Amino acid sequence: MLNNRDKRWLLAAGISMVGVGGVQAAESEALDTLVVLGTGQQVSVFDNPASVSTVDAAALGRASSASVAELLRDVPGLTIQDNGSPGMPRITLRGESSRRVTVQIDGHALTDHSPKGAPLLLDPSTIERIEVVRGPSSVLSGSNAIGGVVNIITRRGGDTPFSGSVTATGHSATRGGSTSATLQGARGNVDWRVSAGVGDEGDRRTPDGTLDNTGHAHDQLSTHLGYRFNAQHYLAFKADQYRLEADVYSPPPAGFTDFSVSLPQRDLRKSGLFYESTELTPWLGELKASVYYQTVDRRFESQAEMASGRAIGSESDDRQITYGMNTRATLDLIAPGKTLVGVEYEHDSLEADKTSRVFLPFPPPQGQHQTKSIQDEAHIETFSAYAQQALTLSDATTLYLGARGYLVEANLDASSDKPLTDNSDERLLGSLGLVHRPSDDWSLRANLAQGYSYPTLEQLFLTTSASGTAVYGNPDLSPERANTLELGARYRGGPVTLDATLFHTRAKDYIGEEDLPAAGPGPAPRHFINVDRANTTGLELLAEYALPTLDTTTLYAKGSVLERELDYGQVTTTDSGTPRFSGRAGVRHARPVSDTLMADADLYLRGESGAKLRNADGELTSRASGYGTLNARLGLGHSEHFDLGLDLYQIARKASPNAGGDIRAHRNAVLVLI
Repeated sequence: MLNNRDKRWLLAAGISMVGVGGVQAAESEALDTLVVLGTGQQVSVFDNPASVSTVDAAALGRASSASVAELLRDVPGLTIQDNGSPGMPRITLRGESSRRVTVQIDGHALTDHSPKGAPLLLDPSTIERIEVVRGPSSVLSGSNAIGGVVNIITRRGGDTPFSGSVTATGHSATRGGSTSATLQGARGNVDWRVSAGVGDEGDRRTPDGTLDNTGHAHDQLSTHLGYRFNAQHYLAFKADQYRLEADVYSPPPAGFTDFSVSLPQRDLRKSGLFYESTELTPWLGELKASVYYQTVDRRFESQAEMASGRAIGSESDDRQITYGMNTRATLDLIAPGKTLVGVEYEHDSLEADKTSRVFLPFPPPQGQHQTKSIQDEAHIETFSAYAQQALTLSDATTLYLGARGYLVEANLDASSDKPLTDNSDERLLGSLGLVHRPSDDWSLRANLAQGYSYPTLEQLFLTTSASGTAVYGNPDLSPERANTLELGARYRGGPVTLDATLFHTRAKDYIGEEDLPAAGPGPAPRHFINVDRANTTGLELLAEYALPTLDTTTLYAKGSVLERELDYGQVTTTDSGTPRFSGRAGVRHARPVSDTLMADADLYLRGESGAKLRNADGELTSRASGYGTLNARLGLGHSEHFDLGLDLYQIARKASPNAGGDIRAHRNAVLVLI
C-alpha cells in the first residue's frame, strides 16, 4: 500500500509528467546515438537490445556539476548515495549496490575492494561521453555487472592546431566550487590534450543547518597523446590522476558519545595504451587492443568514544594495484551479421595495513590500552573470453547470442594474523537479445542477460572494523549471480518519443554478514557469508512531447517504478532501502537570440519516494525520507566562445534530508561559465 508521502509524490509527478534529464539531448536525438555498450559494436540506442542511456558531449559541456555521479542522477533506475561523504558519490542501479555495478574508464574497470564499491572520481571536463547499461551485462562487460555498467569515455585531442577552454563552477550550498582548464590541438597525424583542475567544497548546508564534516577538496590532471598512422591505424596514450581528501559525515551511533571519520587520502592514477584499426582484411572489420595500469592509494581514519568511557580508534592504509589487457575484434564470419570476439586479463592486488587502538576504562585508575596491527597482501587474477553473434533474421529483426567464460583465482599471499588460503571459480555465462522493428517508428526488444560478481578481496580474506565491530573475510564465499528478463519498446514518431522497459531480476548467493560467537565483552564479531537472495521487478520510462505550435518547447518525462524483495533465509522483506518511485519532470524551451547566441530554459520537478531497509533479523536499520523539489536552469550559449548556465535547486521549498546517506543540500544555486 502507498503511504501519504508516496501519494503526494505521485500526484506531483503526474502534474509535471515524470521527467527526462534537461541537460541531456532530446530523447528523439538520443535514440539515434551510437553506443558500444549492450552489443559491443556501434549500434544506435533505438536498435539496441539492452537498456541503454547516454550523456553526450553537449550535455557534459553545459553540466553544472563537478561530480560525474550528478550527471547520471536522472538515468532511470539510478540513484546516488553520498554514503556520508559528498566528495565520494556512488551509484546504484535497479537497487543493486555500487559494488555490483561495473564502472569503467575507457573500457577498463575501476576495481574497489571496500564494501561500498567504487566511487566515481573523475573530472567531467575530461569526459567525451558516458554510456550506461541498466541491468546485468557480465557477458560483454565483465564481473560485477549485476546492476549494470557505466562506461566513461575520456576525450581525445583537438581537431584544430590549437585551442583551449576554461570551466568555472560555483556552488552556493557549499560556498565552494571548482575550476578546470584544457589545452588541446592537432597537427599532421598527431592529436593531444592536457587538462587540469582543482576543487574545494565546504561543509554542506541542509534544511537542518550546516553539516560538519561534509567538505572535500580535489585536484586532477589528465593527458592524451594520439598518433594516426593512416586511415586504418590509430595509437593513443592516456594518463589520468584524481586526488581527493574528504571529511565523512558521521553522527555517533547508538551508545557512542563521539564518532569521527576522515579520508585524508584517496588517490587514483591510471594510464593506458590504446590501439584501434579498421578494415584490415575482408573478414576483419575492426580490431581494438589496450593495456593499462592503475593504482588506488587510500587512507582511512576513525575515532569513537562510548558512554562507558571505552574509546576505539582505527587507521587503514591501503594500496591497490591493477593491470591488465583487453582485446576485441569484429569479424565478418557468419552472414548476414557480425561476430564479436574478445579476451580480457586483469590482475588486481591489495596491500592493506590496518591498526586498531582500544582504551578500556578498567581496571582503574589508569585503564588499559590495547593496540593491534594487521598486514595483509592478496590478489585476484581474472581471465575471460567472450563472443557475441549478431544474426540478421530479416530486414526488421536482429538476434544477438552471447557467451563468456571466466577463470578466476584469488590468493591471500601474506598475512600477519591469518593462515594463507585461496579461492577460485570457473563460470560460463550467456545472453540472448532480440530486436524487431515493425516500422521505422517502432522498435520492440526482448533481452535475457546474466550477471556475475566475484567476491572482493576484503570479503574473502581481510579483517575490517566498523563502529568497533570486527568483520572477518570468508575464503569459502561463492560469487553472486543474477538473471534478468527485459521487455522494451521505443518509439520516435512526429512530436512523440518513447522508451519504456519492463524487467524482472532474480539474484542469488548475495554476500551478507553473520554474527560469530562473542569472545568477550563488547560487540560480537561478524563474518561474510552467502545467504541473501533478491527479486526485483520494475518499469522504466523515458518520454517527450514537442508542442506542435511551439517547436522549441518540449514537455519531457522520465522515471522508474521498482519493487525489490530481499530474502535473508529466515526473513523476507520489501524494505530493501530502494526508493519505489523516482523521476524528473518538466518543460524546456530553447530560442535563438541572434545568429550566434542561443538561450534556453528548463523548469522541472525532481522527486523520489521514501525507502526503508531491514536486516536479516527483520530490524529496521535505516529510513530515507522521500522528497520532491522544483528546480530550474537558465542558459545562454555562444556558438564558439562561451556557455553560461545558472541552475536553481529547491526553489519552492527546502528539500527533506535523506537518512539513507544522500545528504541533500539547502535551497541553492550553481553558476557555470565555460
